[in-house]
Amino acid sequence: MTRTEFTPAEVVDAMHAAFRRGDLEAIAAFWAEDVDYKAPGVALRGLAARRAAERVWLDAFSDNAVDTYARFENGDEIVDFAVMAGRHTGPLALPGGQTFPATGATISGPYVARYTITAGKVTAQEVIYDRLALMTSLTGS
Repeated sequence: MTRTEFTPAEVVDAMHAAFRRGDLEAIAAFWAEDVDYKAPGVALRGLAARRAAERVWLDAFSDNAVDTYARFENGDEIVDFAVMAGRHTGPLALPGGQTFPATGATISGPYVARYTITAGKVTAQEVIYDRLALMTSLTGS
C-alpha cells in the first residue's frame, strides 16, 4: 500500500525544504485552493493570491533558509517557532504597493507560523514577525 497523504508536520517540513530550494511549485502543491493567509500587513485568500505573495519573497531574496527551533502540534494544527534568513538580491514589493530596491543585505529573523492542514493541504497560515526589524536589517539603520 502506498501512502498518498502527508501528516501535518510532513507537509510543513516539505514546504520548508522547497522554500530553501526556491521551488514555488513544490511549495504551492501543499496549499488548498481556498487557502487563507495572514501576515503583518497582508490578508489574502486563494491559491493564486498565496502564490503571488510567496513569489514576492522568492523574487526579492536568495539563499533562503528556514530553521524551526520549536514546534507544537495539535491534530491538524502546527505552530512553528523559526528563524528565516536570506540575501536581499531583488526588489521587495511591500504591502501598499511600494517597492524596496535590492540592498544585498543578509537578513535573519525569528517568526512564528500557525498552519492548519486538512487532507494534506494547508487551509490556513498565519505568520507573525517583526516588520520593523526586517526593514532595519535591510537598511542597516
